[in-house]
Formats: sequence, structure tokens, C-alpha cells
Amino acid sequence: MKLFLKIIVIFLIFLKPVLADVIKKIEIIGNQRIPNETILMFSGVKINDLINNEQVNQILKKLYESNFFENVSIDFNNNNLKITLIEFPIINEIIYDGIKASKIKNEIQKNLSLKPRSSFNKVLFLEDQKNILSTLKNLGYYFATIDSYIEEISDNRINIINEIKLGEKAKIKKISFVGNKIFKDRKLRNIIISEEYKFWKFISGKKYLNNDLIKLDERLLKNFYLNSGFYDVNVNSSFAKIMADNTFEVIFNIDAKDKFYFGDLNISLPDDFQPENYNEINELFVKLKDEPYSINSVEKIINKIDLITTNEEYKTINAFVEENISNENKINLNFIIEETENFFVERINVFGNNITRENVIRNQLELDEGDPFNEILKQKSLNNLKKLSPNGNEARNIYVHNKKEVIC
Repeated sequence: MKLFLKIIVIFLIFLKPVLADVIKKIEIIGNQRIPNETILMFSGVKINDLINNEQVNQILKKLYESNFFENVSIDFNNNNLKITLIEFPIINEIIYDGIKASKIKNEIQKNLSLKPRSSFNKVLFLEDQKNILSTLKNLGYYFATIDSYIEEISDNRINIINEIKLGEKAKIKKISFVGNKIFKDRKLRNIIISEEYKFWKFISGKKYLNNDLIKLDERLLKNFYLNSGFYDVNVNSSFAKIMADNTFEVIFNIDAKDKFYFGDLNISLPDDFQPENYNEINELFVKLKDEPYSINSVEKIINKIDLITTNEEYKTINAFVEENISNENKINLNFIIEETENFFVERINVFGNNITRENVIRNQLELDEGDPFNEILKQKSLNNLKKLSPNGNEARNIYVHNKKEVIC
């Protein structure tokens, strides 16, 4: 009997937090600008809802995630849900002291989370300070400093004042290539965008240190090596070293490794495809055999496969490449075409485009609403979008939802 009673007590202890009560009244206290209806929408709660401890935590989380409230407390007692709030102040103006050029100011503002007439948030305020410095460094102002503070004005409004000292632009005095680079420095300097500072280059901005340009230079170098046969090339540890006169040396560490050549190239088709339609591909295979490996040549084959299959009304296909490296530094390639399920694109949605306009993004898409879905065109669209950004990070992914909706 004692054991039974203990079990009942323990059960009731653990059951109590799970039990839910009905909300009969909702009271909102402390809001000055934001209407009750908006707060209820953020919270996701309404009268006659069942509520327990877990729902209370969810309401708190949703209200904080709205970024409108500095403090939120919730009390539920006698079927009355009381939400007490302290609103963040509204940003009246953001001032950039020390910045005269509108071009620089515009670049800074692109990457900021806080805007005039939005709610102030200390976390975003600190992030924006870092973003300002990062933007200035990318513009060549490596030695820039910032001192930001808040000016309180009436009606729970504030001004954000950023006192910025740009300092001298960071000049690239020297560009070096180290490691197993194979090619001469002069050749490699012609591949990249960044330039060494010379007094007569008073127009070019490429002579100043720019992290985005250096990342682009890495990609340009890697593509150059990949198109010159160096299949396993690594372009790594590129960094800028400050010199005694506050100029910089940009160093690219390159490991070209071995040179590879095209070996056997084949194409695998579905049973109902006509092999003679791909004679042009087989002729290209003959020309490429024993030639240095080139990623551009592989892409050219994929594009031709796409063109042929589209013209032959094979709309819904997927093409990919299987690579096999032999002991003789040969790369054997098998281009595989497979049919996919036939469906049409009903809608294309674009998310996360805080900088690039949607019409610019849609112009880069090879697929359109009403088109039959094609995996090759999807991948080409993704590659087009990545080229919009200097660092290639703007386009994260393109995927299909419910076999009808393409999401970018």
C-alpha cells in the first residue's frame, strides 16, 4: 500500500505541469505603440485556448523573436493570462559621422540589420558595428575604427550615432604565390583581379586590400588550374601580411599536385533514347581523349547533353558524371543520363533576397513557371545565381517542394 501511494504521488507530481487550463481572459500591459491585436498575433494565443507551462514558454519565445520587446513576462492565474511588456525604443535616425562619400555610406547600409523607424535591439546593434567595420575593410579601409553610442530623445525614441575614423586605405604592395605553383608569378597575376599598388593606378580600386576580391581571386586561380589539367589543386591559406609601412603583402599558397588527362569518356543512355542523337558527343569524346583535364570541357559536354535531350523532347532528365581516376593520371568519365518523374513547375518562390531584387534573381533562372522540371536546368540556375555574388555565397540552394513549387 505504501509503495502504491508513492507511485500515485510521483505520478501527480509529473502530471501537474502537463495539465492544461482554459484561457478565459487575456490582459496585455505595457505596450505603447504596438496594438493588442498584433501582440496576440505574435504570441499565437487566443481566448478559450488550452495552456500549460510548455505553451507559456512558447509564447515567451515568439514574443522575443518578434524583436519588438526588450522584456516580456507572462503570468497565468485563475484562467487569466497576463502579458507584461517593455517595448524596445524606436530608432529615429542613424548617423554616420566621419563618412562624407554617399557611395561608402550606401555600401555600409546594405549590410545593416537596424534601420530608421525600426525597433532598437542591442544584439543587432553590436552586430551592426562589426558589419560596418567588415564593410569598410572590404572597401580598403583596413585601419578604420568605430565608436557607436545611443542618444535618447522623446517618446521612447533614440538616435544611433556612429563616429567613424576611416584612416588610410590599405594598399597592396606585393602579391606573392608560394608552394607548388607550376606557373610563373606573372602568369598568375594576370589571372586574378587584385593588383599591386602603383602610383599611376589612381583610378583602379583593385590595388586596395579587399577580402571579397581575394576570395574571388582564389576561385579564379582554382578554375585556372582545373582547366589546365590539375584536377586535385588546392589554393589555400591565402592571407594578407602587414608590412612595416602599413601596406600589405597578399600571399596565395598553391599546391597544384599532379597533372591529369582525360582517359575513356562514355555516355550511358536510357533504353528508349536514340544513340545516334548523341553522335556529336561521341565525336567530342574522341577529341578530348588524352588531352589535359578541363572542368570547362566537362561543363561543355553537360550543356550539349542538355541541348540534345531538350531538342529531342526528353524534357525531364537528370545528367551527372561518374569519375574514375586511373593509376596513369587519367580521369575516366561516364556521363549518365536518366529519366526523372514528369511534372511541371507551378510556382517559383524566392526567399532571403535582402540585397538583390527579385526580378534580377528570376532573370538568372533557366526554369520558368509552367515549364516541365529539368534537373540540369535547375543546377544551371543555381550556378547562375552564385555568379551574382563576388564570394559565391548569395545562392544557398534551389529545391523542389511537393513536385510543383521551386524554392530559391
